[in-house]
Amino acid sequence: MENTLIDGRYLLLEAIGSGGEARVYRARDTATGHEVAARMALRPVTYAPPSTLPFFHPGWVQFHVWGTDPQHGAYQIFELLKGPTLQQLVPYGPLAPDNWRLFVDQSLDAVDALHQAGWIHGDLNAGNFIHSGPTESGWKLIELPFLHFDPPPDRSALFGSILTLSPEQIDGAQADARSDQYALGCLYYYAAAGEFPHHGATHQEIAIERLRFAPTPLAAKAPRLPEAWSAWVMTLLERDPQSRFASISAARHLLRIA
Repeated sequence: MENTLIDGRYLLLEAIGSGGEARVYRARDTATGHEVAARMALRPVTYAPPSTLPFFHPGWVQFHVWGTDPQHGAYQIFELLKGPTLQQLVPYGPLAPDNWRLFVDQSLDAVDALHQAGWIHGDLNAGNFIHSGPTESGWKLIELPFLHFDPPPDRSALFGSILTLSPEQIDGAQADARSDQYALGCLYYYAAAGEFPHHGATHQEIAIERLRFAPTPLAAKAPRLPEAWSAWVMTLLERDPQSRFASISAARHLLRIA
């Protein structure tokens, strides 16, 4: 769809990402000349915005507008962020402790803001966080649950990234705030150790391992990380949701004093 004009205004320049429900393009807003990110639905679905959108948080990608092109369907326009995602960064090596802590603090802040606004993410993964700016405000969440396109009618309840999906979601439960904690725990483990807490050659093997076995303690995989921080991550990764923190806010407080 490169060089396609959407809704008479947004010129798609190149594909820069894709997911289960949309493909993202670098685009030019021909009305302003600015480059933006255009998110195009992969299927002929609609976007029904909630009656009230939350105030945007600086840790979230900035959303501009949505609409429907008569030929190409539903779209959303965002600020264009440049930089690596966690998924692109970690293969070069685990994050150093200071950089790890920066990612943890900023991602916790972004997800806590979602929860405070009454939203659950349900599919946090390594492609959702991008480092796109100065250190003090570098990490941003680039997929927001209140901006999901309407899912296809045949979508299974089990649709999230298997690498970060909580055990209760694998068992068919609805995602909640503690499910987001588990997903963050997987990301923090990955960022520190360079690998996810559970392994397998297929999605099914990873799911079975997650349901049956506790992960190797992070302290054994990331010896440079302070032990108290590693233990904190392992609490996020408890199989029983009730054994995790009471909330993201509580998790943030306990990490500050760890």
